[in-house]
Amino acid sequence: MPATARKQERLDRTLLALADPTRRELLERVGGGPRRATDLSRGLPKDAGLVTAVPQGREVLYQRAEELAALEEARAFFERMSADWDRALAAFKRFAEAGEKRS
Repeated sequence: MPATARKQERLDRTLLALADPTRRELLERVGGGPRRATDLSRGLPKDAGLVTAVPQGREVLYQRAEELAALEEARAFFERMSADWDRALAAFKRFAEAGEKRS
């Protein structure tokens, strides 16, 4: 791979990493000095019930939680919001169409 392509790929990876608020937070943490992996793991979505920690000897591996009640709650929230928006847009459409008939 030519040097310019490697440089472009590195820039792409850097910008992609900086676009993610979690990665920016991790970068801020290590910017203050060396940190243990356990310190860096704080703030992972395990607090939201999306990730679980699995001890394996001296290591702790993180994996997607098997029980995804948090995602089900989020899905239900977005469905409620979507229904509200659908009703609001339908009402706006009726209002706009009624205004056109009066004109």
